[in-house]
Amino acid sequence: MIDKFKVKFVEESLDNINDLEEALLLLEKDTKNHEIIERIFRAMHSLKGGGAMFGFNDLSEFTHHLETIFDLVRNNRLGVDNEIISLTFEAIDHIKHLLDRGDLTDLDEIKEQKDFITRVQEVSEIEQELPKEVDETPVVGDDGSNTYLINFKPNKEILRNGTNPFYLLDDLHAMGSAQVLAFSSKVPGISELDPVGNYIEWQIVLNTSESVNDIKDVFIFVEDECTINITQLSAGNLLENEEVKRVILEAVGKQVPLLPNQLKSLSLSVTPEQAKSKTKKKVQLKEHKISSIRVSSTKIDELVNLVSELVTIQAQLNLYAEKDGNPGILSLAENIQKLSRQLRDNAFEISLIPLQSELMRFQRLVRDLSKELDKDIDFVIEGGDIELDKNIIEHLTDPLLHIIRNSVDHGIELPEERIKAGKSPKGTIIFKAFYSGATVIVKVIDDGRGIDPDQIVKKAISKGLIDKNVELSKKEIFDLVFLSGFSTKEQVSDVSGRGVGMDVVKKKIGEIRGEVSLDSDVGKGTTLTLEMPLTLSIIDGLLVKVANNQYVIPIANIEKIHAMDSVKFGSTFNQVVTIEKSQFPFIDLRETFNETVKSDGSQQLILVKYEDRKVGLMVDQVIGEYQTVVKAMGRFLKKQETISGASIMGDGTISMVIDTNRLIHLNAMKKYRTS
Repeated sequence: MIDKFKVKFVEESLDNINDLEEALLLLEKDTKNHEIIERIFRAMHSLKGGGAMFGFNDLSEFTHHLETIFDLVRNNRLGVDNEIISLTFEAIDHIKHLLDRGDLTDLDEIKEQKDFITRVQEVSEIEQELPKEVDETPVVGDDGSNTYLINFKPNKEILRNGTNPFYLLDDLHAMGSAQVLAFSSKVPGISELDPVGNYIEWQIVLNTSESVNDIKDVFIFVEDECTINITQLSAGNLLENEEVKRVILEAVGKQVPLLPNQLKSLSLSVTPEQAKSKTKKKVQLKEHKISSIRVSSTKIDELVNLVSELVTIQAQLNLYAEKDGNPGILSLAENIQKLSRQLRDNAFEISLIPLQSELMRFQRLVRDLSKELDKDIDFVIEGGDIELDKNIIEHLTDPLLHIIRNSVDHGIELPEERIKAGKSPKGTIIFKAFYSGATVIVKVIDDGRGIDPDQIVKKAISKGLIDKNVELSKKEIFDLVFLSGFSTKEQVSDVSGRGVGMDVVKKKIGEIRGEVSLDSDVGKGTTLTLEMPLTLSIIDGLLVKVANNQYVIPIANIEKIHAMDSVKFGSTFNQVVTIEKSQFPFIDLRETFNETVKSDGSQQLILVKYEDRKVGLMVDQVIGEYQTVVKAMGRFLKKQETISGASIMGDGTISMVIDTNRLIHLNAMKKYRTS
């Protein structure tokens, strides 16, 4: 059982680390923002507390030293600078490494840990030499202490969540001297009493030399399960006042809560500022509702697989109902089809995760590389809330890392080079994501030096990738970058190389039925565009027949279907057709799939979208719309580039799913390659 909790701790710790990294990147741009500083401290405090709770003492101790720095920062005793930011990022990387290993109590990197702790201590000691900022903390007594009134009102459900309020009261006692008042007026009669419900509220008069932030940290793990008010009553120890003691005893006896002003008026040493009534804004009791739950990705995959099987069985039921002709069965099949479609949509919504979850590593990459290369780069994110199938995001991360690394290394120029070119010394990389119908578009745009198309052509000719006499459009030239073995760099950088590995990027995006394209202007910058489906498992497809075989074309890519009598053929060499006075290139799927069975002449042309144009696919017959469960190809067919998967029909036969983007791209590139 404890192992389950440890696994959950690691998952929650990784969430804390992501939040920590995001907050650090924000703090780097606004080093005086106390809300961000507090957010960082609380994330560290959660890591430290969780590590200690589950016996990860090395992790807890390691984080404690880091927490020390930000405790000084949030109390205005230390300023945030580049050294502290970089030091914290190093620590985060080390903690992530420890969590990835899963063995947090036996560190091989003990020397690295000691070196880090030494550096933290050195930074902590610097604060003694720094000029102190204006101290906004309240005036304290001669003994350095203050007296506070704490109103602690736990929710009824707090005990069910494993929290013992008495432990929190013990922690307050450990901070100084305290007088605790318990109020039980809300305890119901025995017939209405919930044995594990909480009905008690507390007031604590606490004298301590600790800060208000330290008092708040006692309640850090129960913030959403209680109402907390902390009011400073006086400088010094108000509990030594005999009249105060009497008032406290009277309040307990009458079960009447203490009022801050009532105790302030009894203070032995009250300054004019403290005598003013400080009206604290009451924290409203939060209604505790579980708005989200953490579910294993394995369970989500299993759910999607089960829904996929249900869709296949539903297709079999539809086929049986049509053959049987029974109105009752037909009606039942239609209802099951509606329900299975709704279930499919809900299951896919559950499997979607925000792209934002992966953007943190891109931000870190830009930050770290720009510092390493002495470049000043602003990384701008637009559309980070876009949601994608988690399987797509997993395949998307590595290509995007490669693309962004290229932009930082070879796209953005050095500051002095940018100034000479009349640009701002600070470069910009924009990450933009948005929906377009049933697809998601991701663009990575930099304002760097760009890529020279003439250089691409020369390199392609020298490598024998194209014929020297062929004429290419600008887009077709940039498509050459994605050919295997192509590179515009003679030497590969330690960081990256523009063009190096771009064929791998193309392949990775192709594995998720996506497309990647490049556009660039010399001196202005480069844009890489990725277009991907929302999901991989089930698609709405159009079932077609080519000779004796059936294929599925994704409906999201289809523009229109034309009967052959409305089509006029041009030159068969160029394979162009004229439809409604417009010309379109077309691909005969009989030729693509090497079909030898003769056609009966009733072919149809399906216009599909491909980037910024339309291309026709010639088929023998359009059967109709089909809800398609896409299965992965076996190892013998995995290298088939024009087929993205297979689907089991209601009658048990197999239909191949056509990757139209890949089919058209490969067909277009044939005429540019040398024989």
